Amino acid sequence: MSGRESPSPLITVFVRAVSEQFPPEQQQRLAVHRAAIDRTTDREDGRRALRCAHWAIEIAGDHELPHPEWRRIKEAHELWKETWLGAEFALMFEGGGRPAPLEDVGTEWVEGAIETARVVGENLGWDHVPWEELLVELVAMEPDTTSGGEPDTPPP
Repeated sequence: MSGRESPSPLITVFVRAVSEQFPPEQQQRLAVHRAAIDRTTDREDGRRALRCAHWAIEIAGDHELPHPEWRRIKEAHELWKETWLGAEFALMFEGGGRPAPLEDVGTEWVEGAIETARVVGENLGWDHVPWEELLVELVAMEPDTTSGGEPDTPPP
């Protein structure tokens, strides 16, 4: 990607998934973040995807639910654990943009995080799902380019 697509495609996927899967009272919480979302770019989408994968693994690991899909979700997260290190390596060291397959993996991780949040929210209550904090964290990953250039320091 060019590093200039705005808003961030992964944050767009996140917002769309919340809008499609969460109850209306949760969806309404997106409005507060609209301006910040619109200012994002795709520059940090690799880090955003990895954070969503980690977040979903954390949320899935914190709970055991009787939901019929929970076993499948946890198994998918186990696969994420096995693949995210390789993806992280590629994202951090490949240079020159992200390979297309990693863009697909990133989208899958974002959608999986929202699916995990939905299952936990429906089974334990939405107060057990800090999805809005995750959104704020993802938006905050945007590099500060107010000086007109690239960020001064590389991402951690």
